[in-house]
Amino acid sequence: MALIELENLTIHFGSYAAVDGLSLSIAKGERFGIIGESGSGKSMTAMAIAGLLPDLAKVSGRILFDGAPLPQDEQDMARLRAQNIGFVFQEPMTALNPLMKIGKQIEEALVLSDAPKRGDTAIAALLDEVGLEAKHAERYPHQLSGGQRQRAMIAMALAGEPELLIADEPTSALDVITQRKVLDLIAEVSTRRQMTLLFISHDIKAVAVLCERVGVMQKGKLVEIGATADVIANAKDSYTQKLLKATRIDRLTDGTFVGPEPLLSVEAATRAYAQGGRFFGRQEPVKAVSDVSFSIGKGECLALVGPSGCGKTTLARMIVGLDSATSGQFVFDGTRYHGKDLPPTRRADISLVFQDPFGSFDPRMTIGQSLGEPLPLRGALSPLDRHARLVEAISAVGLDPKMLDRYPHEFSGGQRQRLAIARAMVTRPKLVVLDEPVSALDVSVRGDILALLAKLRAEHGLSYLIISHDLDMVGAMADRVLVMEKGQIVEEGAPQKLFAQPQHSLTKALVAARLPEVFAA
Repeated sequence: MALIELENLTIHFGSYAAVDGLSLSIAKGERFGIIGESGSGKSMTAMAIAGLLPDLAKVSGRILFDGAPLPQDEQDMARLRAQNIGFVFQEPMTALNPLMKIGKQIEEALVLSDAPKRGDTAIAALLDEVGLEAKHAERYPHQLSGGQRQRAMIAMALAGEPELLIADEPTSALDVITQRKVLDLIAEVSTRRQMTLLFISHDIKAVAVLCERVGVMQKGKLVEIGATADVIANAKDSYTQKLLKATRIDRLTDGTFVGPEPLLSVEAATRAYAQGGRFFGRQEPVKAVSDVSFSIGKGECLALVGPSGCGKTTLARMIVGLDSATSGQFVFDGTRYHGKDLPPTRRADISLVFQDPFGSFDPRMTIGQSLGEPLPLRGALSPLDRHARLVEAISAVGLDPKMLDRYPHEFSGGQRQRLAIARAMVTRPKLVVLDEPVSALDVSVRGDILALLAKLRAEHGLSYLIISHDLDMVGAMADRVLVMEKGQIVEEGAPQKLFAQPQHSLTKALVAARLPEVFAA
């Protein structure tokens, strides 16, 4: 018997159809996945089922929950949602209340769902079910790691013992080990509780691991549906075939780089953060980075991998001059520095591509203004020369110079990532640091961005430091890989050898957590 039935569901925002005539049925106890690129209508479908669409949305068609239409009264819908539908959002830090302890937020979910068991015992039981200790109830969201926050979100979603669990991109921002643990947790909990699961993702590998059936959406329409294994093995729609091919990344480097001379040397770099204070007493400093040494050759692509919180981004911030080392130093092309004392003339030679391109652009500035911000590092330029540099940078990433007058919100996710790369390239740097450059992108866009990075590297002789938890991307791009754990480098080597024959326990765990390939050439 079906728990969810959608009959010709259409969701309009003005003249734009976010979902267009969608019909499908999800059985009780089934694990069903929806895949597709950003803007395909996946999340809008989930929000419609949960009654969470914004007021501007105009909805037609029918949504049946356990044979009955969704309530039209908001209080009745809120009651159904609290008692029968659990929702795990993509970004738990945004979904959780930063001013409330985790235990209080779970207690709130228990009260709203009218759960028979409440109080500390019920909260502890929910935390235990998702693999968290009872002590986490007394912590605030910012005191938990990304994986712990996601587990806390799942605990809240399970509070009302729902019949349906909706998980919207719950693992897209997690490292590979945490991602696998969260996927295994969702599978285990949904099976044990006999819940129906609706899993929304652009990651076909995650859907293949978790879901029995899958639907493929494109531009608001369902273009293919069937058993997951059948759709992967015998995809009929050209769009589905394109998505499957995009999951495999071909090797984009021959593994060689220009000469043995280092462009950047990191010499015993350490970054320690003080703990405690006037009211809490003095405590031992926490070392985010501890005695790290390595070098990047001219023209080399070096990758830095490791779980969240291991110190990767802290190290990158020191290299580009956004933070300073507590001890140790860096040598960039003959210039010695400790972090923030990096000379302005050298700052132009080291560029950073941030993980979130939308968040790194000022929404009040045009793209031309944003791309031009780093140019003063190269000295005064005439208006004509400045414009020529902007045209050169945006053209290099495959975008039209006419777009320079647009604002960030007028671009797609893939275009914004291209613009972030253009901003990094505008000063004609020697080293580009890329912090998770494709983690938030659809698989089809990811391949285009990686091909662009490989092209720019070959044309301009760039050196790259890539920070990522995506081992597939690292294997395609990097000449050499460093594995980082608890602020230290624990293993290094060429990606082919390192991933085939890992020696350190962390490297073995990273390789073991990789999701299986779903497309064979």
